[in-house]
Formats: sequence, structure tokens, C-alpha cells
Amino acid sequence: MENLIIPKSIDSVIENVLGPTSKEIGQDMQNLYKKGRELILLKSFRKLKSPDDGKIANLRVARDVFWNGSFTDEAICAEYFGGILAASRTEDGRDDSGVFYVDIIKSMSSGQLKMHYIIYRMLNKALVANENKKTLNPGQENELHGEKLFFPLLDIMDQFKNEDIGAILHGLHAKNLIGDFQTENYKLDEEKIMIYLKVQPKTLGIQLLAIANNMFSDWRKFSVVDFGDFGAVILPRYYAQSLDSLLEQTGFKK
Repeated sequence: MENLIIPKSIDSVIENVLGPTSKEIGQDMQNLYKKGRELILLKSFRKLKSPDDGKIANLRVARDVFWNGSFTDEAICAEYFGGILAASRTEDGRDDSGVFYVDIIKSMSSGQLKMHYIIYRMLNKALVANENKKTLNPGQENELHGEKLFFPLLDIMDQFKNEDIGAILHGLHAKNLIGDFQTENYKLDEEKIMIYLKVQPKTLGIQLLAIANNMFSDWRKFSVVDFGDFGAVILPRYYAQSLDSLLEQTGFKK
């Protein structure tokens, strides 16, 4: 029969499991929380349209933002959590609709957030530059179903280190943040091969980028309003809404 060891206290458990490093880890966690919290607040402040408007952040949203977002110093996480915190500010502070989007963000890795931003920021730029897309209604999934985005994967690989791009994309798809996606090779000759991603947008993905920019009221204007850039993420040099257009941009078209 297995011998059961009854610990004296939770402190003794921490000491036994972590050893002398427990105090150092505790201090590191405190420092990380403080750094992450300050980064979120700074990003949120920069997204405010009028900092002195007297509006109040919703308490439920603020609690979830700081609890889930402060234990990282990743800039992309601060962008998303800071945007939702800014978007939760109202005259009476009672609008807790941002809690839904906090739940999505807190379940995503920094790599997934980065990929989500890359996809939807490029799509936003492509749509705004296309006069034929001005009447696109992103609230209609059947209209979005016809939209596509193409870009070379090599242009973004340095920003993802050793992360599994396939797993990231499947995660976004599972969250209904992107629709169908596929990686393919375009071979010009024996030496020139371009690996590109084809991805379909979803309404929820557009809404998430909008609230991360504190522009949730404009999500239906995704094809006419420029949502702006996050400086921490570098967008691919080339992107298009058709393969032919992408091939022309990159010089791969035969």
C-alpha cells in the first residue's frame, strides 16, 4: 500500500516541490505581473479616443483582462487585452459584453494572436484599397465566404520561431476565427518555389480585430475603415485576394 505523506501546510508543499527557488519564482511572478499589467495599461491608453472623457472600464472585463493578460510581456497579448479594456469603457461602466472576447483571447497563444492579427490586418488593407469591396457586409457570412487572402508563408516565419504554423491555424479554425485554409506550393521552375497560405475570413475574426483596436463600433465597416497597425508585428511584403495577383506582386507569374 502506498504511503501517504500529509503536508503540514501549502507553504511546505511549495518548498518541497520547488525547493529554495520558490522565493525567487514568487518574486519573478510578481515582477512579470507588474510588467505585463503596465504594458496592457499603456497599450489601452494609446487606444483611447479621449482619455479625459470620464468613462469607466467595466469591472468584469478589467478583472479578466489583468488576471489573464498580466503574466506575459508579449506585446501582441498586450495589444489585444489592452484593446478590450479600452473598449469596455462606458459612461456607467456596466457594459460587460467584452467578457465574451476576453474568453477567446485568454484561450489563445501569443502565436495564434499574432497570426490572427496578420491575417485580418492584411485583409483589412486589401479590402479598403479595393473600390469594388466598399459594399461588402462582414456581418453576412455568405458574403465573407467568397473572400480569400493569399500570402507567402516565408515572409512571416521569422516571427514565429519554432512554433507549429499548422497547429496555430487549426486553433484559429477551431475558434471560428478563420474559415477554410490551405497551404500550397507554387513552382516556377526547379529552383523557385513559393509556399503560400490561402485563408478564408470569418465574421468573428473581424470582430476580434475590431475590439482589439477599440474600434468595435466599426466592425461592420471593415472594408472601408482602416484599422491601423500594431507596431510589434511585421506584415508580409506581399498579400492579395487572388493567387494571380499574388504571383504578379512576387514576380512568380509565368
